[in-house]
Amino acid sequence: MACNLVWRDLTAQQLENIRHPHPKKGLTGRDLLARYMDLTDYQRNPKTAIHLDLYIHTIQLGQEVTSADDKLSGLFSIVKMVHQRSIQETLTMERSFLLFKELLLAHSVQRPPYSIGLFTFQEMQRIMDWMLDSYYRHYKLYQYCYTNRVTMSASYTHPSDMVEQAAPLPPLQQALTQQQHQAILTQEERRKAQGVAATAVAAAAAAEEERQARLREEYEAAVPEEVKDRVAAAVEREVARLQRAMEEQFAAQQAELLAKLAALEASGTAPPPPAPSAWAVAAVRPSSGTAKPTQPPPPPS
Repeated sequence: MACNLVWRDLTAQQLENIRHPHPKKGLTGRDLLARYMDLTDYQRNPKTAIHLDLYIHTIQLGQEVTSADDKLSGLFSIVKMVHQRSIQETLTMERSFLLFKELLLAHSVQRPPYSIGLFTFQEMQRIMDWMLDSYYRHYKLYQYCYTNRVTMSASYTHPSDMVEQAAPLPPLQQALTQQQHQAILTQEERRKAQGVAATAVAAAAAAEEERQARLREEYEAAVPEEVKDRVAAAVEREVARLQRAMEEQFAAQQAELLAKLAALEASGTAPPPPAPSAWAVAAVRPSSGTAKPTQPPPPPS
């Protein structure tokens, strides 16, 4: 498919604004192009200013070659793409020129969908001559301007100036006795042995768990599906039987309680009240003016 770059970076209205800027706004065509291409820091950044100069010269060439806005927009996008890829990918002059030639041919031959006939043969030849005489003549300067600076600082020291100093020794008051040193070594060996034993126990436990899991998987895989279905059906039947038995038992108990209550109501007797507690307080005597608690009644025989 054709790489159509027409109207990719500049529209017809933007080209008209660049050619005929508004005098009351105080902006020139260079300022408008910098705004459209997001190069507003060209006054402080030299690299941005180089970009802007190349784009201005491209528009001037386009105005000399043709007056059509679509051709001017396509030429501008071709030069911009070649310049950006050459800088970002650090292309050699041969590879950069090959890219430019492919893009220019893709916009000079009417063979859709592979290419479009935007430029005539005379316009293509003039654009090619301009790129060779201006851009590729100074191609190494462009590469030099956009190459990142790498600064390396080196220092030299003669071996005779390097005096080796011994490490300071601790005072003898902080020295350990032979028994203390031996106790520390023994404690470290015991700690290492405990660590090794804990690691071995953890590894054995992990291996045993893995073995049990493997055995369960093998057992489950060895059981036929028919047996699994039978076991599941038997479990479901047993659960249903237990549920029915519990429901029948609850129903029988409820019927028995209801029958007892009906018999008591038919005989006209109520169940006896519970016996009072031995520590209950008796009623106050009406004859005396002072309320005195009576002795608790004796327990029933």
